[in-house]
Parts: sequence; C-alpha cells; structure tokens
Amino acid sequence: MKYNININQIVLSQTRLDIIDGAILDYLYYLCSSRNKRVEEKRKNGYTWVNFNYLMEEMPMLGIKSKSRISERIRKIAKEGFLRTMRDGNKFYVELTEKIDEVFVKTNDLSPPSQFTIPTVRQNERSTPSSVRQNEHNHNTNNHYIKKNVNVVKKLANLSDTERGQLEYHLEKINDQRNVKAWLEVVGQIGFQTVINILIDVSQSMDAKNKGACAMGLAKKAGYKKFFRPNKDRL
Repeated sequence: MKYNININQIVLSQTRLDIIDGAILDYLYYLCSSRNKRVEEKRKNGYTWVNFNYLMEEMPMLGIKSKSRISERIRKIAKEGFLRTMRDGNKFYVELTEKIDEVFVKTNDLSPPSQFTIPTVRQNERSTPSSVRQNEHNHNTNNHYIKKNVNVVKKLANLSDTERGQLEYHLEKINDQRNVKAWLEVVGQIGFQTVINILIDVSQSMDAKNKGACAMGLAKKAGYKKFFRPNKDRL
C-alpha cells in the first residue's frame, strides 16, 4: 500500500484537477520513476503500464472501484498536459511530460523572499579581522579535508532543479528528507541515478524499518565514503 500522498495544491488549484486526480497523479509519478525490474520489463517505448487493479488496491482512499473511472481520471490528467497515454490491447500505458516538474519540482521557489540580505564577499572581508582571514587562508590551503569538500560542492552545483526536486521527493518517500545535505554528498560521489535507484528500491521494501539508514547502507556498498570531519583541535 502507498502510505503517503503528496499533492501540490498551489499548482493543481490552477487546473481543473481535484484532490483525487492529484492523488492519482502522485501515484503515477511514483510508478513512472520506479526502476524496479518488474516495472521496467513491462515498459514500451518509454511508456509505463498502469495496472488499474493494483492502483485501486494501493490507493483505497480514492474510493474508486471501477477501472473505467480510473481511466477517465487519467485521461483528465492527460488533458492538463502532465502525461501522455497509450493503449496496447487491453493494457493502458502512461508517460510523464516535462510539465510534471511544475508539480513535483521547484516547490521551494514558492516560499516568500527573506527579509535579510546576504552580505557580499567584500563586505565579509571588511568585517573580518586580518588575523582570522590569515588563519582561514592557511586552513584552506593545508587542510586536505577542505579540498575534498570543495570538489564535492562543485559536483553538487551541477544538479539541475529537476534532479534536486526528484532527490527531495524520493527522500520524502523514505522519511529521510531532513538529511538532504548528507544525500547531496552521496550524489557527489556515486552519482545521481545510482542514488535515485537506491531510494526507489528502499521505498518499495516492506522489510526495512529504518529506511533512511538502510538506503545509506546501500549507498556505502555502492562506493560512498563519508568524509572525515576533523575536530577543532586539528583545525
């Protein structure tokens, strides 16, 4: 059963879709993002097969007991441009469009702007004593840990808004969204798609009690190595 449902009310309220449509769209996004072998084997030309019976079992709060009603809802979502549909015999397939990013990505852009301004580098330099600046220079030059972190930051900067949104979405699925910074380091080492595959596999597991710890364990097996963080005496 799908325990969590994510509905972007701000975006969907500007369409003709209702809460039930939003819940179905969330399920389809989750399904189409899956890298489960059983799901991938049944894909055709990028389209993902939708098992209506399974959808109704996974989403009991929809209150829908008819395949035809599910089909009507999905076509309604398609008319809003969030996905495309295809039929092959008795099977029904969907493919997400780029418009889906409006629902599951860039949610942080909707927050009100901060009332505080970020000081410039030159302003920071003026307000920082020269002795402190010299210590910072020596620290950044000689400390190997800092050099490693700089390289990771450069890798993370290459994440697109879509990739960042997908990462946060799948972290929420395993209730580990608070550790997004740690996962950004993981992405910097083993790659974005590897991390997404791990998060999807863990989210679909019924055995893992602490899915965040389980996912991090799999990331380490895939090559992630947590950076050594020196204590103050070594800095």
